[in-house]
Amino acid sequence: MQCANLTDDELWRAISQNTEAMSDLIHQMSELKTGSKAGARTRRVSNAQTINTLEQQYRTYTAELRRRYP
Repeated sequence: MQCANLTDDELWRAISQNTEAMSDLIHQMSELKTGSKAGARTRRVSNAQTINTLEQQYRTYTAELRRRYP
């Protein structure tokens, strides 16, 4: 669903969910830094990619709110 089709409440909810998800992933990444196993490295890379996706969504949602309320 495009963010232009979301209500203001849905946008704020999505921003909140993205913020919580990014926070959780960053916390997981900091815990994984102590692990030297190949699996930990793969998980860190995966988390970083997910964080990048969440950041892009966050920027899109906030841009839509700014567009609506200049």
